Amino acid sequence: PSRQVEYYFSDINLATTEHLMRFISKDPEGYVPMSVVASFKKIKALVQNSSMLASALRTSSKLVVSEDGNRVKRVQPFTESDLEELQARIVVAENLPDDHCYQNLMKIFSSVGSVKTIRTCYPQTPNGSGPVTNRSAKLDMLFANKLHAFVEYETIEDAEKAIVVLNDERNWRSGLRVRLLNSCMAKGGKGKKGGHETDVHGEEDVSTSDQPNDKHSEETSQPSDAIGEHVSEESTGDT
Repeated sequence: PSRQVEYYFSDINLATTEHLMRFISKDPEGYVPMSVVASFKKIKALVQNSSMLASALRTSSKLVVSEDGNRVKRVQPFTESDLEELQARIVVAENLPDDHCYQNLMKIFSSVGSVKTIRTCYPQTPNGSGPVTNRSAKLDMLFANKLHAFVEYETIEDAEKAIVVLNDERNWRSGLRVRLLNSCMAKGGKGKKGGHETDVHGEEDVSTSDQPNDKHSEETSQPSDAIGEHVSEESTGDT
């Protein structure tokens, strides 16, 4: 479970989902309650309770578990200003090509600048468990029902260049659409950081990697009903 939790606390995940970041921002030391992490569906499948999770996470080089085992945080702090800086370097791409495997997306997006991470998110499909409630998070409303990718560039300049060069203006209906993540979230909303709010009854696949020569990225598909959980296999390198 430590690799999965390291993924939840990774830069790209914190920048593209709001749930954990809310806890991190509220706590003066950046801790998240262990019970919150233990409630994620993927973690529940791996460990039976918070104390088992705490002992598993003590082996991680990227996470720190509090002495009482009730809280966990990153070794390297991630502040609101880190978040804003990172979100300025991330673009959201929609209307992806039919071949949207990691290698092909990397080829397209690295044509304009240096790409650190690509994360592909598949549409949320309702699974018949009644209406989805409280879906007020900005990014969720914008993108949950569409195939989209978050692309993290090394620099803000590269991200801005991607907006200028890669948008397919001639084919606005189905051509590639690329926008800055922070501009998507700035339009409306109450200053919320994007992500899942509550009761996401749906499925999400995420594939992510920040190794440009990584020959594969793992994808998983699993219903996610934990609050704000992004289901993902961790295949990121050290960031």
